[in-house]
Amino acid sequence: MTTDTEFIPGAYAPATAEPLDKIEPTPVAEIADIVERAAKAQPDWAAKTLKERQKLLNEAAQRVLERAEEIADIVSMETGKSVNEVLLNEVAGIGEYAKVAAKEARQVLKPSKVSISSVAYPGKRAVVEAVPRGVVGIIAPWNYPLSIFFKPLFPALLSGNAVVLKPSEYTPRTGQWLADRFGEVIGEDLVGVVQGGGDVGAAFVESGIDAVTFTGSVPTGKKVAARAAELLIPASVELGGKDAAIVLADCDMERTLAGIAQWSLHNCGQNCGAIERVYVEEDIADEFVRRLGALAEHIRVHPTGDHCEIGPLQNPEQRAIVEDHVQQAIEEGATLVAGGEPCGDGLGYRPTVLDHCTEDMKVMSEETFGPVIAVARVADVDEAVRRANDSPYGLNGSVWTTDIRRGEGIARRLDVGIALVNNHAIPGSMANIPWTGTKDTGTGIAASRYSYPTFVRRRTLFVDKSKKPDPWWFPFDENSRELANSLIDFSRGSLMAGLGMAGVARRRVDAIRKWVGSTKSSE
Repeated sequence: MTTDTEFIPGAYAPATAEPLDKIEPTPVAEIADIVERAAKAQPDWAAKTLKERQKLLNEAAQRVLERAEEIADIVSMETGKSVNEVLLNEVAGIGEYAKVAAKEARQVLKPSKVSISSVAYPGKRAVVEAVPRGVVGIIAPWNYPLSIFFKPLFPALLSGNAVVLKPSEYTPRTGQWLADRFGEVIGEDLVGVVQGGGDVGAAFVESGIDAVTFTGSVPTGKKVAARAAELLIPASVELGGKDAAIVLADCDMERTLAGIAQWSLHNCGQNCGAIERVYVEEDIADEFVRRLGALAEHIRVHPTGDHCEIGPLQNPEQRAIVEDHVQQAIEEGATLVAGGEPCGDGLGYRPTVLDHCTEDMKVMSEETFGPVIAVARVADVDEAVRRANDSPYGLNGSVWTTDIRRGEGIARRLDVGIALVNNHAIPGSMANIPWTGTKDTGTGIAASRYSYPTFVRRRTLFVDKSKKPDPWWFPFDENSRELANSLIDFSRGSLMAGLGMAGVARRRVDAIRKWVGSTKSSE
């Protein structure tokens, strides 16, 4: 497969360039009907207890695990990843994810009693409840076509919502398979699917959904967020990254090399949380770069079998971006340490290490989304932090050092949503840690209890068991001013005012009852 031939998204296997069976897009005119069916199914689902919903979702997760090899083959076919990589990174964790997500849900969804002053507001109580939005639309990208659905899917369904998935047009079969497995357990209308490209996505946002989560590009994410704001529906958007790692001279060299290689190159670098920039202190830069290049040369690239470490790039457009970034960096003075060229019959690209990179190079300023590690040498921590923060993105940032306390302090200086010491992006697989960022990464929160404002609204239930009218009700009389003054003094902290307020309140209640009682004589 070459980048100069016509490419139809989702129609070719990235590893072999062989054609795949065509998946027809959902007609735009039918999208609203799919959402409406989900809306009709949602009330019965919401009427179940959280414990009942949790049990069914655990069962759905087990359905996925029971057919793990089947879905691994589908994901491998659509993305080019090896089956082993899919099983490890996308399938194996769904059971644990479901359990932890349910624990988070129990904390968020339980009613919250409001403390009300019995002196100022006698006979009154209130509770705040979490109410499902209705139908949540989930728009997902192609890089993790199965597991990226987990972050919104579980909290949305645990909250009592129905969901409609929109997989990427590059990986339509995976999203449909997931919806089918969940539909077998909880009802097919509760987990709908729409297929297609940008026109389908735009119509989907307009289709009557009650909330939307979007993971993808900055331009499209901004359009989704803007339109959702006009429609007055919540939108959570996560729009990519250009993650930086800061490697200090006192790092554990072996573990740091392994960690940087892992978080830069896994999934062929097609990860919004991938390390794309490495700022290494000059004192260890020569050794670090030499050994990192050697590791990159030993990483096996698909299609060398199940034991390859990374697969190919997913589509020709993405490989063209990678090739452009690498070529431009070399032309601008970067040193090619390893890789830097395509490989295999499909869209493979060799793991690449570039040294002496500067911020005016695309590999340092734009999202590469490929197996490329751009290394920049720095004099000290202050320079590293300044350059790491000089990015339009702010997802993950990591510091690699044996001085943990110092590392924590440096990590807190990074302008990111997730700051780490001696690891990177690992919270993305955890259901109880918020996956979030800043700047062009977007303000959305995926996973954890902190993501729930997208999936539920808060409703206050207020109950007044008093048999008396409230003393500040109509009509006003000579005691109204005294009551107001007593309330003011009470608000200023006077306990005596609170005691005196009881007497004037009784007089006001008597006056209100007399006023209302006078209506009897007017009949």
